[in-house]
Amino acid sequence: MTKQQFPPFEPVKIDEKFWAIEQGGVRCYLFEGEDMALLVDAGFGGDLKSVCEKLTDKPIQLLITHADGDHMGAAWQFGPYYMHPSEFSYYEMRNSKQPDAIPIWEGEIIDIGGWKFEIVFIPGHTPGSIALLEKEKRFILTGDTVGNVPIYMFGNGRNLPAYLASIKKLKEIQDCFDEIWPAHGKRPLPTAILKDLCVLAGEITTGKWPQPQPAPAHMPEDVKVYGNGKVSFYLKK
Repeated sequence: MTKQQFPPFEPVKIDEKFWAIEQGGVRCYLFEGEDMALLVDAGFGGDLKSVCEKLTDKPIQLLITHADGDHMGAAWQFGPYYMHPSEFSYYEMRNSKQPDAIPIWEGEIIDIGGWKFEIVFIPGHTPGSIALLEKEKRFILTGDTVGNVPIYMFGNGRNLPAYLASIKKLKEIQDCFDEIWPAHGKRPLPTAILKDLCVLAGEITTGKWPQPQPAPAHMPEDVKVYGNGKVSFYLKK
């Protein structure tokens, strides 16, 4: 994908000082605080900084939920970004260089004035995937870990048992949030989807694979869609 081929960014105002920025099937989130703005993920690429600067005049800090390419394309426009240290090696494996990252750990709070996000460590989709929990406003951002579209769980860095543990972890704290805001598919999602993901991941990790369905043509031939009618994964058996 060249610079000219990047899908356009399409900002959608969700609430006062809260935007979803859609880009061809993936989305970023922008929150404007009293002191600064927080951008969560950076899309495929393209001039994301100009898009954000039309929405806020506050300094923008970027946080990366995980280092897949469709979340980091425009990261270089924002200087050092927050990332969990468990993701550093995954980034280096994919990009042959160290990330320009500021380590952020589970339990740390990002307070931008008006928005306060707690970091939740949820490995599995990637080794250093994180979620952002806003307890006062009762929602959570989950990157690619939660979604109503097939979740990538094949290839280096993916780990289904770790993923299952992370979904169980989110279920344990679901009394803290009413909505889940994912990076792909429908937004927002109800907390009930966590049970569906837990059941599917649990069945597969114990050898109860559902009937496979074909994956899109651009996927490797041995990758199939395994689902239960509610949620699904891209996996190699």
